[in-house]
Amino acid sequence: MRTEPAWARKSRRALLIVAAGLALVLLGFDRYAAFAHRPGADSKAVVIYTTAWCPYCAKLRTSLAASGIPYVEHDVEKSLQGQMGFWTLRGRGVPVSAIGPKIIYGYDVARIAFALQDLGYTFVPASDPQPSQGGDPGETSSSVGGSN
Repeated sequence: MRTEPAWARKSRRALLIVAAGLALVLLGFDRYAAFAHRPGADSKAVVIYTTAWCPYCAKLRTSLAASGIPYVEHDVEKSLQGQMGFWTLRGRGVPVSAIGPKIIYGYDVARIAFALQDLGYTFVPASDPQPSQGGDPGETSSSVGGSN
């Protein structure tokens, strides 16, 4: 039977301590993110998680501003708060909205309006741009949202 050298035991112990420390740090980030970004049952805040390039995020921002609804926005690509909130809320696409206690995935106008109505706001969605002139006169445009 071979015994392992002392340096190998010390290295293994050091690696275990580093791994345990890293696990505790990650657990701390997870708990902080859950505390900071998951809305409570009595929440009245409107928080949106967006990106700069997303057209549905732009529509949501425009609609909230036009409706006079105060909100907090976190960019999921540019801020740690945005990334942690997006992760905590289990986002798979943008926008993700935390409206009061409700979480809404995508630009789902009906669900957003209903959640905002529960908070006492009237939501006026941004109108879709007019279809291009070169299209078929009988053709209608449809919006396919980022709903998940």
